[in-house]
Amino acid sequence: MTVHLLGVRHHGPGSARAVVRALDAVQPDIVLVEAPAEATAALTWVGNGLVPPVALLGYVADTPQRAVFAPLAVFSPEWQAIGWANARGVPVTAIDLPLANALAGTSGQAEQESLFAAGEAPRDPLGALAAAAGEPDAERWWDDVIEHRGHELTPPLEAFAAVAEAMIAVRQGSVASVSEARREAHMRRAIRAAQREHATVAVVCGAWHVPALDVTAAGAPTAAADSATLRGLPKVKVGLSWVPWTHRRLAGAGGYGAGVRSPGWYAHVFAHPGSEGVSRFFVDAARVLRAADLAASPDHLIAATRMAATLA
Repeated sequence: MTVHLLGVRHHGPGSARAVVRALDAVQPDIVLVEAPAEATAALTWVGNGLVPPVALLGYVADTPQRAVFAPLAVFSPEWQAIGWANARGVPVTAIDLPLANALAGTSGQAEQESLFAAGEAPRDPLGALAAAAGEPDAERWWDDVIEHRGHELTPPLEAFAAVAEAMIAVRQGSVASVSEARREAHMRRAIRAAQREHATVAVVCGAWHVPALDVTAAGAPTAAADSATLRGLPKVKVGLSWVPWTHRRLAGAGGYGAGVRSPGWYAHVFAHPGSEGVSRFFVDAARVLRAADLAASPDHLIAATRMAATLA
């Protein structure tokens, strides 16, 4: 029995392409994704009528203002993994802590938080890695190393092995919060259950969680320890639904914990990877300018593309 832990950046176009390549390579018997356990039935709609960006809305049935959202775009690795599995008839299971438990301890105003966000990390893992590489901008470092890199030139599992090694390093000495420990305990329990029934298991999760979800690692929590962590958790009755979303709401500037700096650019990078995507971006920009009766000549496009490539 083999478990492949594919650690991703939520809403990362390079991560999304790499996940698809990894799934093509390993051909898993089941795909597990970091999403609330109640979402498993709803995931059947991915690739079957839903048009991203969309979000899973989870709410307390008798207090609907107590709610959380799990946004997904076409460039989200989870969306691509679920769509890959649905297209091939491979079962998909959501393995994160159920909303019934996660929302039992919340109150007050509606909470527009990501169900996929690993926002409880005791430190900034990307910042630590970027600093080690001499890059003060963690977002730019991750984009350069992971999202904009041509992973089609790299064996599909090598990038994920490197990400796992990096996360092991940055998690050393850290202690998970109570809620994060519960989430990871639930995901480990789901991985063990999948192992009992399937020979090849693929797990798509936030990169931060990869070291904690390796159930075969030395010193990994036992099944009994995970059961003890999850025993007696409070529960509430919850509802779940898909709702429309927007790229603007995926932006980190709007306060979204797992948001990215430029969702529109990420969508473009996912649709048009490689150097050709830069010139294509300027072509699209020229169309917008011309529609507003502003000048955008072929010379403008050529100069802009050359300058962008030179600066990069």
